[in-house]
Amino acid sequence: MQRRLAGWLVAGAVALAAPAQAQPAPQAPAGTTIGTAIVLPGIADEFHGVAAEHTYIAAHFPTWHIEYQTLLQQNRRHYDLLGMIEPDGSKTVLYFDITDWFGK
Repeated sequence: MQRRLAGWLVAGAVALAAPAQAQPAPQAPAGTTIGTAIVLPGIADEFHGVAAEHTYIAAHFPTWHIEYQTLLQQNRRHYDLLGMIEPDGSKTVLYFDITDWFGK
């Protein structure tokens, strides 16, 4: 009986010491990192690309306003980074991958 109890205690200790199943890291919302940059399909040139960015923002962030915009280049790709602010002062950024229509 004592031997069986000791075995259970050891098994329980091993189970507690075993690492838990790793949970996948949560995915950042679209556009909030360069790795999740928003790609707008079917854009032919910069004029239409900028208009599509503004349309996307109006549809997904209707109360937000663009505070600034800057161009980034990383790994041979081009990105628009838009800093946005909400009327209550909250801020966020959105990345758009503009590689396909940059300079056209």
